[in-house]
Amino acid sequence: MKKYIILISSMLFAAACSNEECGSAQEGESVTISISASVADNFTRANADETVVADRCILEIYNADGTPYDNKRIVSTADASGKFNFEPKILSGRSYKFVFWADKSGATADDDLHYDTSNGLRDIAAVTTGLTACDMEYDAFFATADVISDKSQSLSATLRRAVCRINVATGFVPAQTGSHTVDVAFADAPARFDALTGSVSGAEAATSTSTVEIASAGTQLEWYTYLFAPAEAGSRTVNFDMTATAPDGSDAEFSYEFRDIPVQRNYRVNVSVGKQAGLAVNLSAE
Repeated sequence: MKKYIILISSMLFAAACSNEECGSAQEGESVTISISASVADNFTRANADETVVADRCILEIYNADGTPYDNKRIVSTADASGKFNFEPKILSGRSYKFVFWADKSGATADDDLHYDTSNGLRDIAAVTTGLTACDMEYDAFFATADVISDKSQSLSATLRRAVCRINVATGFVPAQTGSHTVDVAFADAPARFDALTGSVSGAEAATSTSTVEIASAGTQLEWYTYLFAPAEAGSRTVNFDMTATAPDGSDAEFSYEFRDIPVQRNYRVNVSVGKQAGLAVNLSAE
């Protein structure tokens, strides 16, 4: 399972400031810290089907007590070497918490595409109340680092998924090839994510209509989505209903009620429906 842990590899935050800035700075004096966050560009996991799509990284700075520091927010896109670069100004002799969020951006790096960060990284939600499925662009990552701005330093943190990927192997082999419509309705999808604490809150009804291509005869119908998820195993489950309709628009060919499916951050939940054994669920580390 270890091979699933390193989708974005690790991010190294190299923080440094000059002697003039740090060595002789008085407490409370403004200093600039240069941060370079390196990402494994176009990294694809072994035996997996996902490529990193995050193309922007947001940095927000909080005081040690979790309150915002001067509403500090910096957005960076990768440079030619694949690194995100930040140069925040903070006060010497203080303790801070740096919070990082990486996802797919919209038209510009400042534009949210799938996740709404306008209320800050402590209150992230999906851009729409609906659910988008079978789309790797919903993958998202976060990291935190404690910073004491008293001297030159090297900081390290690891980007981990903020989400859980639910994979469903329906066991259903359609009679027709082509585009099948899959409708899914969640009763209690996790609603919000706090990137500072890693906590998930709220529950909302969410629906999705997606297209799944069946390219050749004998292929079973498969589906996936991403949901915010807690770090603890067994602390949260979701319920959802699924139906699949043939390309000709006839009555639903497949229908199933999925109940008490566990979700865990940085894991994929593999759900399979067997004709004899019923529902099987297992978790594998990302």
